[in-house]
Amino acid sequence: MSIRINKTSTDSLDAGTRERIGNRPVIDLNVVAGDKIIIWNNPSAPVTVSIPYTPTAEELSNPDLIVVWYIDGKGNATPIPNGRYEAATQSVVFQMTHFSTYAVDSVFKTFGDLQNVPMAKQAIDAMAAREVIKGMTENSFFPAASIKRADFIALLVRALELKGTGGNKTMFSDIPNSDFYYHELAITKELGIATGFEDHTFRPNRNISRQDMMVMIVRALEAGGKPIEASGSLAAYSDAAGISGYAKDSVLFLVKSEVVNGKNDRIAPNDTLTRAEAAVILYRIWNL
Repeated sequence: MSIRINKTSTDSLDAGTRERIGNRPVIDLNVVAGDKIIIWNNPSAPVTVSIPYTPTAEELSNPDLIVVWYIDGKGNATPIPNGRYEAATQSVVFQMTHFSTYAVDSVFKTFGDLQNVPMAKQAIDAMAAREVIKGMTENSFFPAASIKRADFIALLVRALELKGTGGNKTMFSDIPNSDFYYHELAITKELGIATGFEDHTFRPNRNISRQDMMVMIVRALEAGGKPIEASGSLAAYSDAAGISGYAKDSVLFLVKSEVVNGKNDRIAPNDTLTRAEAAVILYRIWNL
């Protein structure tokens, strides 16, 4: 039995995918026993793959836009959110849990309404390139719009590539299985990330507060196996006393980790989160 990594041709891919990939690397990754390919898929055993890659000068100007695609048996390309270019090793690195065909690409996707949020543009573009976050229209992101609880859960699941077992069949009483975010919310409920309210509702269309966002992020990081330790003080922030007890450790960890910044020397725990702020925070988590 052996593990084989082979460069492969794009000839079997559809014309659109071939054009998108161009002459960038495409690899087949398989487990082989004799001459037989063994299907391998194990969500509990992620494998790290590193592909040597020399970016073009244009790609080096914004390496966050270098992405990895998973290409299925029908030639459909799906982004691997954790894929990225590592300058230190001059390679594209990604983790996956099933052997298949993977390709390197560079994706430039931006929006026409980011002029007033220049500090968020890099984050929005990088997350959009991986289809973690999308615009509200083809060319408009609406960065100042508040983000709803269900929408943030969907973004968090995509960014951290969270997986559930499907074993938890219960759902919040206000979430029908026809909702577009049902799958993501089922994952976060199973993992203990989304706990809802005392009346067993989730209130998906309510705008998410900054402190609730931070609690969900820390729970998601813990579910993803990242160690969380909160130490220090938030006394430098004038409104630290206004942080709810259930959120204090989460806020402390994310502030100390520089994932979340204050707003004019305030934590603003009860302010609603904007779409631009959400993109920046997800981008910082992606870089942890």
